[in-house]
Amino acid sequence: MKVIIGTRGSKLALWQANTVKGLLEKIFPEIEFELKIIKTTGDRDQTTPLSQIGGIGLFTKQLEKALEKNEIDMAVHSFKDMPSVIDEKFEIAAVLEREKVNDVFISKKYRLEDLKEKELTIGTSSLRRISQLKSNFPQIETKNLRGNVDTRLRKLEEGQYDGIILAYAGVKRLGLESRITDIIPESILIPAVAQGAVAVEIRKGDKKVREIVSSINHKETATCVEQERDFLRIVEGGCRVPVGAYARFEEENFVIEGFVGSLDGKEIVKHKIILPQDGFEDAGKNLANYILENGGRDILKQVEKRQ
Repeated sequence: MKVIIGTRGSKLALWQANTVKGLLEKIFPEIEFELKIIKTTGDRDQTTPLSQIGGIGLFTKQLEKALEKNEIDMAVHSFKDMPSVIDEKFEIAAVLEREKVNDVFISKKYRLEDLKEKELTIGTSSLRRISQLKSNFPQIETKNLRGNVDTRLRKLEEGQYDGIILAYAGVKRLGLESRITDIIPESILIPAVAQGAVAVEIRKGDKKVREIVSSINHKETATCVEQERDFLRIVEGGCRVPVGAYARFEEENFVIEGFVGSLDGKEIVKHKIILPQDGFEDAGKNLANYILENGGRDILKQVEKRQ
């Protein structure tokens, strides 16, 4: 039996796909697993800000088309790239154990604390990061930054930015941890929904592939990410709206926090919910509704008017 794993062609995407492949090969040595690279819209255009070319789905649609046409048997995604609502033809069969969720600050000359006083130019294309950065450090300037991790680091080396913001997970997975200047705490930047998690998508109803893929599902990560995605579905956020959420288990509790912000960071609504581990099923939805009812809905209306 041969099983085809679909993936984007970037170094990070290939790391993720090869990790999935390696985990499955250990469990099913009798099955041949093969990678197939699919080029996505987000890969073809690496200069335009994500918020201007459609945002969520740019890195997943072509993979889903290949899945639908039976060209591949599963698709491996950075879970944060996936829409909050998945086409009914597909399902998530596994989520890998999550990496550290934080964003990181990378600079040749500055530390994160320098953002408090200096008028620095920071590279990022994420509205989520821009909103929170400007809320915490009003005097900084943000400048669009696209491309894979290597490209973004090269642009920093060329002096196009004083510093850049990347996800810790991607930097670590590429073996570039030594480049990190500071790990940014969630109190400054709440992560993107599902940041640090890898999802494996299959055709709905494909019982044979589901049985194979579900063997590598990390239940705790899947549970936390689903609560974050519940939050996202209600606030209807994506790359075009500054929004983030982070759920985790802490000791005897389940904790989820999230935010909705204006594009300039002048208006931010944040909230955190702490619940016992046996009663958090609606935590993401409740968090979203609280934030919307306490100023978030007005912020989102203003964001939509400006786009």
